Amino acid sequence: MIRAAAPMLAGVLATILAGHSLSAADVYQPSPDQEFVGTTLCGREVREFIGGLPSDARCHAITWRLTLRPAPAPTWKLAATYGVPATTNPNAMVDGPSVALQGTWRTVTAARSAPGATRHQLMREGVRRSLSFAEIHGDLLHLLADDGGLMVGTGGWSYTLNRAGRAEKPGEVSRTADMSYTISPRATGSTVSGVFEGRTPCRGISHQMKLPEMDGCLKVKWRVTLYQDPATAAATTYKIESTLHRQRAREGTWRILRRPSDGSESVLYQLDATPTEGAIRLLKGDDNVFFFVDEQFRPLIGTAEFSYTLNRVPSEVIR
Repeated sequence: MIRAAAPMLAGVLATILAGHSLSAADVYQPSPDQEFVGTTLCGREVREFIGGLPSDARCHAITWRLTLRPAPAPTWKLAATYGVPATTNPNAMVDGPSVALQGTWRTVTAARSAPGATRHQLMREGVRRSLSFAEIHGDLLHLLADDGGLMVGTGGWSYTLNRAGRAEKPGEVSRTADMSYTISPRATGSTVSGVFEGRTPCRGISHQMKLPEMDGCLKVKWRVTLYQDPATAAATTYKIESTLHRQRAREGTWRILRRPSDGSESVLYQLDATPTEGAIRLLKGDDNVFFFVDEQFRPLIGTAEFSYTLNRVPSEVIR
């Protein structure tokens, strides 16, 4: 199968990796078995843990099917397939080596309830490196870098896995329409709060935006530019360039929302509605990674190929 390829939270994790002991109250064992699927970039941390492909080999992406089994002892299984350049077209992707792995895992829940406070750490026997994920409101897992921050993807792929039992039904490739569009030069300067890009499924976000379902819309490419007051950093306007806005960019005002009534530390951004489209809501994972959410602030769940994740453009990544 050939597919088009795109260019390419922290004290708790530090405690885990440092090997500090955990009290029984710190360890949380979910149940029943949990399965997550997704397609991610081939970051160094990921490739070192999974193995199965030479370190100097080119890799566009990795597809995942990860099962976490909590009882009788916490174990995990992973079926992963590397997406590598096609021989005839290095910008296209074909299935490369597949890897089947298993091991043990543990979960630590931090005292606060912000997104990603619950971390899952996978371990393999005989492999010194571990791999950790932040759990985002139960239905998403997002890979963590060695410094404990959320791994930052690109406009092509993120580092998010989606709960398989609730994943969005993928579109039909045979009905995919040409939905290319022209994008303007990336905005820079003190009036820019951030520029975020990503690729998501189509159906769920179209519903949130109150748009009619579009035949042949398999995925949506996004560039979201958030503007600010250069003196106060207060939110001002936004500009959205996407597959859904090919004729003209969507523009409006944005603001930061919080949910103090439920005691959560979650931070949400709202890109206000326009006369023809509903509001867009984003859950802040950290400064670099945002997740699309619904009206009840629940994360949208993607497919095995695309996740509802936006990534800060690489040149702006905050660490």
